[in-house]
Amino acid sequence: MKRILSLVAGALALLAAPVAAEKIKPDTAEYRAIELKNLVSGKAAIDPAKAYIFVRSPQNRTNGVFLKTPSAEEIANYEAKWREEFAEAQEAYPGQLKRYETARKAGRAPREKPVEPTEETFAIAPIDLRMIVPFGPQFVFDKTEGEDKSFSYLIEVEPGEYTWFGPILYLPGTQTFGQCYCMGSVKFEAKAGQITSLGDFLSLGWADRAALEQSTFERELLPDRPARPTDWSVPESLAKYPHARAELRAAGKRNNFLSALVGRIPPVPGVLAYERDVPIDLIGLAEEKAKAEAEAAAAAAAVMEAAEAAADAAPVVAAEPAAEAAPTQAPAQ
Repeated sequence: MKRILSLVAGALALLAAPVAAEKIKPDTAEYRAIELKNLVSGKAAIDPAKAYIFVRSPQNRTNGVFLKTPSAEEIANYEAKWREEFAEAQEAYPGQLKRYETARKAGRAPREKPVEPTEETFAIAPIDLRMIVPFGPQFVFDKTEGEDKSFSYLIEVEPGEYTWFGPILYLPGTQTFGQCYCMGSVKFEAKAGQITSLGDFLSLGWADRAALEQSTFERELLPDRPARPTDWSVPESLAKYPHARAELRAAGKRNNFLSALVGRIPPVPGVLAYERDVPIDLIGLAEEKAKAEAEAAAAAAAVMEAAEAAADAAPVVAAEPAAEAAPTQAPAQ
Protein backbone atom coordinates (compact mmCIF):
# COMPACT_ATOMS: atom_id res chain seq x y z
CA MET A 1 0.00 0.00 0.00
CA LYS A 2 2.80 2.38 0.92
CA ARG A 3 4.47 1.61 -2.43
CA ILE A 4 1.26 2.47 -4.30
CA LEU A 5 0.89 5.72 -2.38
CA SER A 6 4.51 6.56 -3.12
CA LEU A 7 4.02 5.97 -6.85
CA VAL A 8 0.86 8.09 -6.88
CA ALA A 9 2.63 10.89 -5.04
CA GLY A 10 5.48 10.78 -7.53
CA ALA A 11 3.08 10.97 -10.47
CA LEU A 12 1.27 13.93 -8.92
CA ALA A 13 4.59 15.66 -8.37
CA LEU A 14 5.46 15.28 -12.03
CA LEU A 15 2.11 16.69 -13.07
CA ALA A 16 2.56 19.60 -10.73
CA ALA A 17 6.02 20.47 -12.09
CA PRO A 18 6.05 24.00 -13.52
CA VAL A 19 5.78 24.30 -17.27
CA ALA A 20 8.60 26.84 -17.21
CA ALA A 21 11.00 24.03 -16.34
CA GLU A 22 10.55 22.54 -19.81
CA LYS A 23 13.12 23.45 -22.40
CA ILE A 24 12.11 26.04 -24.95
CA LYS A 25 11.00 24.53 -28.23
CA PRO A 26 12.25 26.78 -31.05
CA ASP A 27 9.85 27.90 -33.74
CA THR A 28 10.21 26.28 -37.17
CA ALA A 29 8.54 27.21 -40.44
CA GLU A 30 5.52 25.02 -41.12
CA TYR A 31 4.91 23.65 -44.61
CA ARG A 32 3.52 20.70 -46.51
CA ALA A 33 3.24 19.66 -50.16
CA ILE A 34 -0.25 19.54 -51.66
CA GLU A 35 -1.03 17.01 -54.40
CA LEU A 36 -3.93 17.43 -56.84
CA LYS A 37 -5.22 13.91 -56.20
CA ASN A 38 -5.58 14.70 -52.50
CA LEU A 39 -7.24 18.02 -53.23
CA VAL A 40 -9.78 16.28 -55.46
CA SER A 41 -10.45 13.43 -53.00
CA GLY A 42 -10.85 15.77 -50.05
CA LYS A 43 -7.78 14.51 -48.17
CA ALA A 44 -6.37 18.03 -48.55
CA ALA A 45 -8.09 21.40 -48.77
CA ILE A 46 -7.17 25.04 -49.34
CA ASP A 47 -7.13 26.53 -45.85
CA PRO A 48 -8.04 30.26 -45.74
CA ALA A 49 -5.70 30.66 -42.75
CA LYS A 50 -2.71 29.35 -44.73
CA ALA A 51 -0.79 30.69 -47.71
CA TYR A 52 0.19 28.74 -50.82
CA ILE A 53 3.12 28.97 -53.25
CA PHE A 54 2.69 27.59 -56.77
CA VAL A 55 5.68 26.62 -58.94
CA ARG A 56 5.74 25.19 -62.47
CA SER A 57 8.79 23.50 -64.02
CA PRO A 58 8.87 22.94 -67.80
CA GLN A 59 9.89 19.45 -68.95
CA ASN A 60 11.54 18.21 -65.73
CA ARG A 61 10.99 17.85 -62.02
CA THR A 62 12.63 20.49 -59.87
CA ASN A 63 13.44 21.28 -56.27
CA GLY A 64 14.46 24.24 -54.18
CA VAL A 65 14.41 26.04 -50.87
CA PHE A 66 12.49 29.10 -49.70
CA LEU A 67 13.39 30.92 -46.49
CA LYS A 68 10.63 32.38 -44.38
CA THR A 69 11.35 35.77 -42.86
CA PRO A 70 10.93 35.19 -39.12
CA SER A 71 8.19 37.11 -37.36
CA ALA A 72 8.81 39.23 -34.26
CA GLU A 73 7.42 36.38 -32.14
CA GLU A 74 9.73 33.84 -33.78
CA ILE A 75 12.74 36.11 -33.26
CA ALA A 76 11.81 36.55 -29.57
CA ASN A 77 11.49 32.78 -29.21
CA TYR A 78 14.89 32.29 -30.85
CA GLU A 79 16.49 34.85 -28.52
CA ALA A 80 14.93 33.07 -25.52
CA LYS A 81 16.38 29.79 -26.79
CA TRP A 82 19.80 31.45 -27.09
CA ARG A 83 19.60 32.67 -23.49
CA GLU A 84 18.55 29.22 -22.30
CA GLU A 85 21.46 27.46 -24.01
CA PHE A 86 23.88 30.20 -22.96
CA ALA A 87 22.92 29.67 -19.31
CA GLU A 88 23.43 25.92 -19.72
CA ALA A 89 26.86 26.48 -21.28
CA GLN A 90 27.89 28.80 -18.43
CA GLU A 91 26.75 26.24 -15.88
CA ALA A 92 28.66 23.44 -17.60
CA TYR A 93 31.92 25.39 -18.02
CA PRO A 94 33.43 24.95 -14.50
CA GLY A 95 33.02 21.16 -14.68
CA GLN A 96 34.53 21.05 -18.18
CA LEU A 97 37.50 23.11 -17.01
CA LYS A 98 37.99 20.93 -13.95
CA ARG A 99 38.00 17.72 -16.01
CA TYR A 100 40.49 19.31 -18.39
CA GLU A 101 42.86 20.27 -15.56
CA THR A 102 42.56 16.82 -13.96
CA ALA A 103 43.42 15.10 -17.25
CA ARG A 104 46.35 17.46 -17.83
CA LYS A 105 47.81 16.85 -14.38
CA ALA A 106 47.40 13.09 -14.80
CA GLY A 107 49.56 13.23 -17.90
CA ARG A 108 46.82 12.24 -20.28
CA ALA A 109 46.70 14.06 -23.58
CA PRO A 110 44.03 16.68 -22.88
CA ARG A 111 41.65 17.92 -25.46
CA GLU A 112 41.51 21.57 -26.39
CA LYS A 113 41.14 23.70 -23.29
CA PRO A 114 37.52 24.72 -22.72
CA VAL A 115 36.75 28.37 -23.36
CA GLU A 116 34.44 30.19 -21.01
CA PRO A 117 31.27 31.16 -22.92
CA THR A 118 30.52 34.86 -23.15
CA GLU A 119 27.69 36.79 -24.74
CA GLU A 120 30.10 37.95 -27.44
CA THR A 121 31.36 34.49 -28.40
CA PHE A 122 28.49 32.09 -27.67
CA ALA A 123 26.31 31.07 -30.61
CA ILE A 124 23.60 28.57 -31.46
CA ALA A 125 22.41 27.32 -34.84
CA PRO A 126 21.27 30.26 -37.02
CA ILE A 127 17.59 31.08 -37.08
CA ASP A 128 17.58 30.56 -40.86
CA LEU A 129 17.89 26.81 -40.28
CA ARG A 130 14.49 26.96 -38.60
CA MET A 131 12.92 28.94 -41.45
CA ILE A 132 13.67 26.49 -44.30
CA VAL A 133 10.78 25.57 -46.63
CA PRO A 134 11.98 22.95 -49.16
CA PHE A 135 10.00 21.45 -52.03
CA GLY A 136 10.46 18.80 -54.74
CA PRO A 137 11.43 16.79 -56.57
CA GLN A 138 8.83 14.41 -55.10
CA PHE A 139 5.24 15.20 -54.13
CA VAL A 140 4.33 16.84 -57.43
CA PHE A 141 1.02 18.69 -57.43
CA ASP A 142 0.31 17.75 -61.05
CA LYS A 143 2.07 17.05 -64.33
CA THR A 144 1.23 17.45 -67.99
CA GLU A 145 2.50 15.39 -70.91
CA GLY A 146 3.26 16.17 -74.54
CA GLU A 147 5.28 18.95 -76.11
CA ASP A 148 4.47 21.31 -73.20
CA LYS A 149 5.30 18.73 -70.55
CA SER A 150 5.58 20.23 -67.09
CA PHE A 151 5.66 19.40 -63.39
CA SER A 152 4.00 21.68 -60.86
CA TYR A 153 4.26 22.03 -57.10
CA LEU A 154 1.93 23.57 -54.53
CA ILE A 155 3.37 24.26 -51.08
CA GLU A 156 1.19 25.16 -48.10
CA VAL A 157 3.01 27.62 -45.85
CA GLU A 158 2.39 30.13 -43.10
CA PRO A 159 1.48 33.62 -44.34
CA GLY A 160 4.52 35.87 -44.52
CA GLU A 161 7.52 36.93 -46.57
CA TYR A 162 9.62 34.32 -48.37
CA THR A 163 13.00 34.56 -50.07
CA TRP A 164 13.99 32.25 -52.93
CA PHE A 165 17.20 30.68 -51.58
CA GLY A 166 17.94 28.73 -54.74
CA PRO A 167 17.59 25.38 -56.58
CA ILE A 168 18.82 23.31 -53.65
CA LEU A 169 18.02 19.69 -52.85
CA TYR A 170 17.65 19.79 -49.08
CA LEU A 171 17.21 16.68 -46.95
CA PRO A 172 17.95 17.15 -43.24
CA GLY A 173 21.00 15.20 -42.13
CA THR A 174 22.34 14.63 -45.64
CA GLN A 175 24.69 16.44 -48.00
CA THR A 176 23.21 19.50 -49.68
CA PHE A 177 23.18 19.62 -53.47
CA GLY A 178 22.53 22.60 -55.69
CA GLN A 179 23.25 26.30 -55.69
CA CYS A 180 22.31 28.86 -53.07
CA TYR A 181 21.46 32.36 -54.21
CA CYS A 182 23.39 33.78 -51.28
CA MET A 183 24.73 36.72 -53.29
CA GLY A 184 21.38 38.03 -54.49
CA SER A 185 17.85 36.80 -55.02
CA VAL A 186 14.18 37.83 -54.86
CA LYS A 187 11.52 37.76 -52.17
CA PHE A 188 7.74 38.00 -52.13
CA GLU A 189 4.74 38.05 -49.83
CA ALA A 190 2.57 34.94 -49.48
CA LYS A 191 -0.84 36.09 -48.26
CA ALA A 192 -3.33 34.07 -46.24
CA GLY A 193 -6.09 32.36 -48.22
CA GLN A 194 -4.33 33.00 -51.53
CA ILE A 195 -2.20 31.04 -53.98
CA THR A 196 0.89 33.09 -54.81
CA SER A 197 2.06 32.01 -58.25
CA LEU A 198 5.69 32.00 -59.29
CA GLY A 199 4.69 30.21 -62.49
CA ASP A 200 7.78 29.05 -64.35
CA PHE A 201 9.86 32.03 -63.10
CA LEU A 202 12.24 29.81 -61.11
CA SER A 203 13.21 27.94 -64.30
CA LEU A 204 14.93 31.17 -65.53
CA GLY A 205 13.47 31.02 -69.03
CA TRP A 206 13.10 34.81 -68.85
CA ALA A 207 16.91 35.21 -68.66
CA ASP A 208 19.00 35.19 -71.85
CA ARG A 209 22.63 34.04 -71.91
CA ALA A 210 23.98 37.49 -71.04
CA ALA A 211 21.83 37.58 -67.91
CA LEU A 212 22.70 34.00 -66.97
CA GLU A 213 26.41 34.79 -67.21
CA GLN A 214 25.97 37.29 -64.36
CA SER A 215 24.75 34.58 -62.02
CA THR A 216 27.53 31.99 -62.13
CA PHE A 217 31.22 31.51 -62.81
CA GLU A 218 30.51 28.30 -64.78
CA ARG A 219 29.57 29.53 -68.26
CA GLU A 220 30.46 26.74 -70.66
CA LEU A 221 27.18 24.84 -70.21
CA LEU A 222 24.89 27.87 -70.24
CA PRO A 223 22.15 27.69 -72.90
CA ASP A 224 22.45 30.15 -75.76
CA ARG A 225 18.79 30.99 -76.34
CA PRO A 226 16.57 34.05 -76.42
CA ALA A 227 14.63 35.00 -73.30
CA ARG A 228 10.92 34.17 -73.13
CA PRO A 229 8.25 35.75 -70.93
CA THR A 230 7.39 34.10 -67.64
CA ASP A 231 4.09 32.23 -67.51
CA TRP A 232 2.58 33.30 -64.18
CA SER A 233 -0.73 31.47 -64.64
CA VAL A 234 -2.09 28.72 -62.42
CA PRO A 235 -3.68 25.54 -63.83
CA GLU A 236 -7.43 25.23 -64.27
CA SER A 237 -7.59 23.03 -61.18
CA LEU A 238 -6.50 26.01 -59.04
CA ALA A 239 -8.14 28.84 -60.96
CA LYS A 240 -11.28 28.75 -58.78
CA TYR A 241 -9.25 29.64 -55.69
CA PRO A 242 -7.98 33.16 -54.93
CA HIS A 243 -4.64 33.52 -56.67
CA ALA A 244 -2.21 36.23 -57.70
CA ARG A 245 1.14 36.64 -59.37
CA ALA A 246 4.05 36.95 -56.95
CA GLU A 247 5.11 40.57 -56.46
CA LEU A 248 8.88 40.23 -56.51
CA ARG A 249 11.33 42.45 -54.68
CA ALA A 250 15.11 42.31 -54.52
CA ALA A 251 16.61 40.35 -51.63
CA GLY A 252 20.10 41.03 -50.30
CA LYS A 253 22.95 38.69 -49.46
CA ARG A 254 22.47 35.71 -47.12
CA ASN A 255 24.84 33.48 -45.20
CA ASN A 256 25.60 30.16 -46.88
CA PHE A 257 24.50 28.19 -43.82
CA LEU A 258 23.76 25.07 -45.93
CA SER A 259 27.31 24.96 -47.37
CA ALA A 260 25.98 24.83 -50.93
CA LEU A 261 27.60 26.14 -54.11
CA VAL A 262 27.46 29.93 -53.90
CA GLY A 263 25.74 31.89 -56.64
CA ARG A 264 23.01 34.42 -57.32
CA ILE A 265 19.89 34.72 -59.42
CA PRO A 266 20.36 36.55 -62.76
CA PRO A 267 19.40 40.23 -62.76
CA VAL A 268 15.60 40.52 -62.93
CA PRO A 269 14.39 43.37 -65.18
CA GLY A 270 12.73 46.10 -63.16
CA VAL A 271 13.33 44.27 -59.89
CA LEU A 272 16.98 43.38 -59.27
CA ALA A 273 20.29 44.55 -60.69
CA TYR A 274 23.90 44.18 -59.60
CA GLU A 275 26.75 46.63 -59.18
CA ARG A 276 29.66 44.21 -59.15
CA ASP A 277 28.78 42.03 -56.12
CA VAL A 278 26.15 44.35 -54.62
CA PRO A 279 22.43 43.59 -55.23
CA ILE A 280 20.43 46.68 -56.23
CA ASP A 281 16.74 46.99 -55.33
CA LEU A 282 15.38 48.66 -58.46
CA ILE A 283 11.84 48.94 -57.11
CA GLY A 284 13.14 50.46 -53.90
CA LEU A 285 15.18 53.01 -55.86
CA ALA A 286 12.15 53.91 -57.98
CA GLU A 287 10.03 54.34 -54.85
CA GLU A 288 12.68 56.55 -53.23
CA LYS A 289 12.93 58.66 -56.38
CA ALA A 290 9.16 59.06 -56.62
CA LYS A 291 8.99 59.97 -52.93
CA ALA A 292 11.77 62.57 -53.29
CA GLU A 293 10.10 64.09 -56.35
CA ALA A 294 6.74 64.22 -54.55
CA GLU A 295 8.33 65.89 -51.51
CA ALA A 296 10.15 68.40 -53.71
CA ALA A 297 6.92 69.21 -55.58
CA ALA A 298 5.05 69.61 -52.29
CA ALA A 299 7.77 71.90 -50.92
CA ALA A 300 7.73 74.02 -54.07
CA ALA A 301 3.93 74.25 -53.92
CA ALA A 302 4.12 75.29 -50.25
CA VAL A 303 6.63 78.06 -51.06
CA MET A 304 4.43 79.31 -53.91
CA GLU A 305 1.35 79.26 -51.70
CA ALA A 306 3.15 81.14 -48.93
CA ALA A 307 4.35 83.77 -51.41
CA GLU A 308 0.82 84.24 -52.77
CA ALA A 309 -0.60 84.49 -49.24
CA ALA A 310 2.01 87.10 -48.30
CA ALA A 311 1.18 89.11 -51.41
CA ASP A 312 -2.55 89.02 -50.62
CA ALA A 313 -1.97 90.12 -47.02
CA ALA A 314 0.29 93.08 -47.86
CA PRO A 315 -1.42 96.54 -47.33
CA VAL A 316 -2.34 98.46 -50.47
CA VAL A 317 -0.41 101.79 -50.59
CA ALA A 318 -2.30 104.63 -52.30
CA ALA A 319 -0.36 106.35 -55.03
CA GLU A 320 0.61 110.03 -54.25
CA PRO A 321 -0.79 112.65 -56.66
CA ALA A 322 1.72 113.96 -59.19
CA ALA A 323 3.25 117.33 -58.34
CA GLU A 324 2.03 120.28 -60.47
CA ALA A 325 4.58 121.57 -62.88
CA ALA A 326 6.00 125.07 -62.08
CA PRO A 327 4.92 127.86 -64.52
CA THR A 328 7.45 128.59 -67.17
CA GLN A 329 8.80 132.19 -67.08
CA ALA A 330 8.76 134.16 -70.26
CA PRO A 331 12.16 134.93 -71.68
CA ALA A 332 13.58 138.40 -70.91
CA GLN A 333 13.14 141.06 -73.66
